[in-house]
Amino acid sequence: MKGATAADEAAELTVTDLVVDYPTGRRRKRRAVDGVSLSVPAGRVVGLVGESGSGKSTVAKAVLGMAPLSVGRISYGTQVLNDLRRGDRPQDIQVVFQDPYSSLDPTKTIGYTLQEPLRAHVARTGGPLTAAAREERVRAMLARVGLPEEAADRYPAQFSGGQRQRISIARALVLRPRLLICDEAVSALDLSIQAQILNLLLELQQDLGLSLLFISHDLAVVDHIAEGLVVLFRGRVMETGPAEHVHRQPQHPYTRQLVVSAPLQDLDRQRARRERREALALPPARQAPLGDACPFAHRCPFAVDRCHSERPLLRPAPLGGQVACHRADELPPWSEDLTPSHETPGSTTP
Repeated sequence: MKGATAADEAAELTVTDLVVDYPTGRRRKRRAVDGVSLSVPAGRVVGLVGESGSGKSTVAKAVLGMAPLSVGRISYGTQVLNDLRRGDRPQDIQVVFQDPYSSLDPTKTIGYTLQEPLRAHVARTGGPLTAAAREERVRAMLARVGLPEEAADRYPAQFSGGQRQRISIARALVLRPRLLICDEAVSALDLSIQAQILNLLLELQQDLGLSLLFISHDLAVVDHIAEGLVVLFRGRVMETGPAEHVHRQPQHPYTRQLVVSAPLQDLDRQRARRERREALALPPARQAPLGDACPFAHRCPFAVDRCHSERPLLRPAPLGGQVACHRADELPPWSEDLTPSHETPGSTTP
C-alpha cells in the first residue's frame, strides 16, 4: 500500500519453514504442511492456491492457532505467534470461512452474532465499548458490506448465501482487524455472486488498508484479487510470484495443470482445455510418500529420474518469481496447447 507508515509495515504476516503434522494413530503422523514459507505485506493481498488436500487451510489454521506446529515460525509484525494460546492471539487477525450457511448460528439474530466478538473484546480488555456503541458499530458494518441496517434484527435463514457471506465478512471486520484470512470464502457461491463478493473484498481491502491472505483452489479467482501468489501442492510450495505473471506464464508443471483445469464460460474453449489437460495427464500412478523427491513427480509429464530421488528447492525462476522444479530451465515456453514433447531434453517415463 502506497504511503504505508513504519507501523503499517510492521503489521505483515510472515510464515517461515512451517511444518504441520497431524497424528493418525499410535506413534504415526501425517504431514500436511512441509516447509512452507510465505509473507503477507501490510496492505497487500497474497493468494494461496492449490487443489483440495494441498495444505492451504492447514496453513491458515496454523496462523490462527488451530493446527499444531511441528517446526517453523509464524510472526505478525514484531510478535511471534508460535507459543501463544489461541485466545491470546492478536484480534488484528480475523478469518472468513468457506460455508456461509454453517458459519452463522440459526437461533441468533444477525445483530447478536455480530456483537459477540465485541462483547468478548470488552470482557477481555475491559474496554469502554458500551451496548449502544456496539449496536451502532454493527449497523454501520452491515451497511458497509451492502446490507440494510435492519438486517441486524433478522435471522440467518432470511438471507441468501451471498448475503450470509457478506454478514460473515461484517463479523470478521467488526473488530477492525488489519489482516483478514479468507479461506475458500467464495467457493460455495454461484459464479455471479462470487464476483460480487470478490469486488466487495477488494473495495474493503483498499478502503480500510487491510492485508489479505486469500486461499482458494481456483487460480482464476485468486488472480482476480491477489497481487502475489503462492502455489501449494501436497504441503509444499511449487511456485511463487506476482499473481498475473504466475497465472499467464506458469513455470511449474503443476501450475500449468491448474491453469488448464480452470472452468471457462465458453463451452468450445472449455472442451479444448479438457482435451489439452487429458493430453498432459499421465496414467494413474502411486503417490509416493513425501521425502527426497518432487511431490508432483508421479503426475508430471516432464519428470526425469532425478525428480523421483531428489527434492527440488525453491529457486529463482527463469521468468521471475521462484519455482521448485529441477527442470524449470528446460521446459518449453508456456502455451495452453502445450503437450509433453518427446524431444524435451532428458525426458523419461517414470
